[in-house]
Amino acid sequence: MFMLEGYYGALSFIFSPIIGLPPALAEFIIAAIITLIITVFYRYLIDQNKVRDIRVKTKEIQKKIKETKDKEESSKLTNEMFSLSNQQMKMSFKPMIVALIFAILILPWLRVVFTGPIVTLPFDILGRTTLGWFLWYVIVSIPLSFVFRKVLGVV
Repeated sequence: MFMLEGYYGALSFIFSPIIGLPPALAEFIIAAIITLIITVFYRYLIDQNKVRDIRVKTKEIQKKIKETKDKEESSKLTNEMFSLSNQQMKMSFKPMIVALIFAILILPWLRVVFTGPIVTLPFDILGRTTLGWFLWYVIVSIPLSFVFRKVLGVV
């Protein structure tokens, strides 16, 4: 327990200038930092050119599948497409594990730091007018991920 408190204390110290901001803004900035780091993991742990090649080949195969009338040819092309998808999935496994470990190290601390409602909405969503830390993190990190992936050229 002491080790966990020390770890949380270190994170709180590192992020102390940000934590002093209004909660919605503070968590937005922290989510941006986390999302950027995870995107950088994906950028440098996956061969981006190889992923692009796989996607191009997959699209070509999909087009051929639509055009072919021969069931045997269609089956062969589908198997080839699955093989390419499998390669791409294997390539993304390492950065996914690294990102998961990173998230496991950070997200529990966010729960401790950001208690109660983070954002109050001027309208009702699913019977709620406030968002807690996790929902706000998800809402913020998804669009940020798209932006960072585009900027860093991550496929």
